Amino acid sequence: RSDKKKKGRINIMIMSNKDIEEYHNIGLDTATKVFNKFKDGTLPWLELDIDFKPFIDSKELDSVAPYYVPHRSDEYGNKGWSSCCLHGLGMDLTEVAGQYGYKDELNAPYDWTALTENAPLATKFWKQFPAERYSRIRFMKLEAHGQIEWHDDHPKYELPEDLCDYLIPINVALVNPALCYMEVKDHGLVPWRNGKVYLINILKKHRVQNNSNSSRIHMIAQAHIGNKRNEFNELLDRSLKKNGIRI
Repeated sequence: RSDKKKKGRINIMIMSNKDIEEYHNIGLDTATKVFNKFKDGTLPWLELDIDFKPFIDSKELDSVAPYYVPHRSDEYGNKGWSSCCLHGLGMDLTEVAGQYGYKDELNAPYDWTALTENAPLATKFWKQFPAERYSRIRFMKLEAHGQIEWHDDHPKYELPEDLCDYLIPINVALVNPALCYMEVKDHGLVPWRNGKVYLINILKKHRVQNNSNSSRIHMIAQAHIGNKRNEFNELLDRSLKKNGIRI
């Protein structure tokens, strides 16, 4: 009997880190588990099981083109970066609300801009996405041979316990040239393809280098999941399964 007790103790002692993690995750929903891994830095990105390709229209991209304004270009070595807002404080107000005198990022008067008339398909996608509301939804262009230097997007204050009550960055590739690379520090290159939708862990250092002769065009939405949490969890569950990730 004493041998059985010893054997039981040994089994507990050799629980894997994965087993311990799953024990602590009991009762947590998928969003919480995913964003906990963002916070501890062990998940650099997650490809979402959703396809933007049906919403990419070259005519829309051409129609949006005149409205790009410089975005952090020449800042910290960035080159050729520009943006415009589909949803925000204005088409050309591409920075966070604090840059325009608002104290509360979550409750600044963000709204759909006139650019929705130029990009009805893109607008339709974001209205269907499982998020209660947004702060900014931006077209982001990096010109040929442009670069975005190493940086992270940590807000520099303590993150809320539940990131679904804050803002989640959803990144979409509309045009991602073959010679344009996004790298997350210590994790390598994000495997972008046109139409792919990713959660990128922007709490980690990342950079983009466009070595091609054409522009890279993405969209980035800052999404407040809010009352769409169940639908968002379903999307995450499908995405983890598709990517063979166990958390």
